[in-house]
Amino acid sequence: MDFRWQAVFLALLAGMVVAGCSTPLSRGTAGPEAFPAPGIGSSEPLEVVIMAEPPEYSLMMSSTPGIRLIARNTSGILPPGAEYRWETSFGHFLSWSPPSYQVVPLGPVTRQGPEAVFWSYDPVPEGQDPPEVVITLTVTDPATGAPLAERSLRISWKDRQTAVPGRQA
Repeated sequence: MDFRWQAVFLALLAGMVVAGCSTPLSRGTAGPEAFPAPGIGSSEPLEVVIMAEPPEYSLMMSSTPGIRLIARNTSGILPPGAEYRWETSFGHFLSWSPPSYQVVPLGPVTRQGPEAVFWSYDPVPEGQDPPEVVITLTVTDPATGAPLAERSLRISWKDRQTAVPGRQA
């Protein structure tokens, strides 16, 4: 082989190696907006975060039925059909999605996911302070029922009628 062709061949080979090594693996975790990716399981620990919006919520708001909660996979690979169990210490969950956009009560414990759920509450009786709220998300393996990840989100109160999503544990 001529030296020039050997140099071209090596340059092309090096380019392919560099391109393959610099491209991140697509695992459904490429950023804060990444959804959980289906897979066949992994030995890597799974971590999820709970995205909550808007930053404050009151029953007086007409733009949303509650605080929108979304589970985001930040590491690992979820098995197909992973189950999402949402539980709240105060209030209840709702679904609200296209095409009908009807609000459907789900109760204080629901299995949804990975689609969004909404958290809301009933008015707090006069003279009582609203309690701190803890929302817990548990992701489980559908085949074994074993928990794969768990995350809690605390909701505090700006005043008696305005809930504010806060820190996660």
